[in-house]
Amino acid sequence: MIRIITRRPPAGADPGPRAVPAPRRGRRAGRAGASGVAGALAVGLLAGCGGASTPAPRPSAGAGDGMPAAIPGTGRADLGDLHIRGAYIPQEASPDVAAAYFSVTNDGSAAEQLVAVTTPAAPSVGIHTTVTNGGTETMEQLRSLAIPARGTALLSVGGRHLMLMNPVHLLRKGERIALTLRFAQAGAVTMTVPVVGFTGPDDMTGMAGMTGAPSATG
Repeated sequence: MIRIITRRPPAGADPGPRAVPAPRRGRRAGRAGASGVAGALAVGLLAGCGGASTPAPRPSAGAGDGMPAAIPGTGRADLGDLHIRGAYIPQEASPDVAAAYFSVTNDGSAAEQLVAVTTPAAPSVGIHTTVTNGGTETMEQLRSLAIPARGTALLSVGGRHLMLMNPVHLLRKGERIALTLRFAQAGAVTMTVPVVGFTGPDDMTGMAGMTGAPSATG
């Protein structure tokens, strides 16, 4: 069972992660195949919040230039010392929410933060993490995603991830969605991200072993 929790910090304290409301459901009941959508919804929410699914991509070393290599069938972008790789959005199981996954490698000597994400495909995008407490999974919104110096931060299935809330239409495999990532120091970059099948990109070469925690490199 997935339960959304609310934490009230002491007066004057940093509020930290903010709990978010559960996605709305049932507004599109007139669609054909309602029972199939309901079954897919359970799969999709587990994928975004800790269930078993295909791991998100792990970038491999680039050929000759020291940059992470592009992963077939996924989105990528570069912004100074930051290299975004393996970006994809699984086809929605729900009309009200979609998840996005990718990695950000920081080749610089200073830490960075991903502080905001926007897209024409949804009115709001949040950085979320999945927390398990006493056997109950909760989804909390984060203020930012820390990217260590000379390291990699991951947005992956079962860990931290992006949530596109209330997409303007039901996202389908084969679409390409623009995501604009804004960083605290480096500025903003827009990349094109493919919508893939429920289980992830077709070509999984170089994607094994990815977890939801940052890993230092170099």
